[in-house]
Parts: sequence; structure tokens; C-alpha cells
Amino acid sequence: MIKIDFSDGRVTMVVCPVDGRCGFRRLADIAYRVLNIDVTLGEDYVVFVSKSGGICKIIHCDEQGSLLIVRMLHRGRFERFLMEAEGPAAKPLTPQELMKFLDGETLYVKRESLWRG
Repeated sequence: MIKIDFSDGRVTMVVCPVDGRCGFRRLADIAYRVLNIDVTLGEDYVVFVSKSGGICKIIHCDEQGSLLIVRMLHRGRFERFLMEAEGPAAKPLTPQELMKFLDGETLYVKRESLWRG
């Protein structure tokens, strides 16, 4: 289990998969344009999963700089989500849910739990 404290900000998972080659700037741009989350304010951790499900990336900023965390599992893939939503959709997560997800556990998402910007 990884040991990172995500409790000092909001955690939001972007529901639609992204290109796993995207770096910090591209992911921050997606978060801002699609979800209106300005990660440079240091209030949010934004989670992205690659289209293949093999890579999970988390972006965040603090007063010292930008942070890009990349997680790949030794076995299996990160869950992909199938859901119905109108417009951009993301799932708010607790730090505990994020830690479980990063360890390869399945998250169960209800339609009414989606955040719409």
C-alpha cells in the first residue's frame, strides 16, 4: 500500500479515460477546461486513468511547485467506468477511496454521485 496523504485537498476522479502519455500541463488543461478545476490553486488532487487502464496519474500543486504522480499496478488494470452522464462528469473521492483505487480495488460509482461542472 502506498503512503501519501491526500487529505489536505479535494480529490476528483475524471471519469472518462485519457491518453496515458499526457503530462502535467495537458492534464491540468483538461481539468480546467472540462471540469473548471484550477489545479494550480493547490486545493485539488485530480485523478486520471489511461484508456488502457494500465496507468493512473494524479496531479496537484502546492506552494513549491507541480506534482505528477504516476501509478502502475504489477498485476491487473485500473477499473474503467461505464456510466451515463450529461456533460462533463467526475467522481469526488475520499482520500481512503483513492488509496484503495490506487491499490487496484474496484470503486462502485452511482449515477447520482457524479459531479457535474
